[in-house]
Amino acid sequence: MPEETRKAFSKTFSRIKQRVLWKWDHTDMTDLPGNVKLSKWLPVQDILAHPNTKLFITHGGLLSTQEAIYHGVPLVGIPLFADQDLNIKRYVSAGLAVSLEILGIQEKDISEAVNTALNTPTLQDNVKTMSRLFWDQPMSAIDTAVFWS
Repeated sequence: MPEETRKAFSKTFSRIKQRVLWKWDHTDMTDLPGNVKLSKWLPVQDILAHPNTKLFITHGGLLSTQEAIYHGVPLVGIPLFADQDLNIKRYVSAGLAVSLEILGIQEKDISEAVNTALNTPTLQDNVKTMSRLFWDQPMSAIDTAVFWS
């Protein structure tokens, strides 16, 4: 990630009240806001399942976006390659996500996307509704496995 883009994220995070977990390969960020924790690895599934998780900023890969929706967490998608752009476009059209373009991204773009995802009740409601659909299964996983064995 270009340094100016990293700084834009850092400044945006410094201006929100929520605490931020940021997967980052280095731990020597000099302008790290007090509400941000860096880690080279994060247990994403566990974090998304936590009731205090309010938002997931993602590249838009299929697995991570499905995990977020399963847990009812709104998305800010920043697609980088392959299927990610299409995935995020689908989630935006379904009212589950906000999309950003990585090229030329600026602090105000990130800030607007984060604030929209955090403060738009219909987006939050849509994600919760989709989550309930994921959870609404006629059989438990073990019963399904037994049925098909």
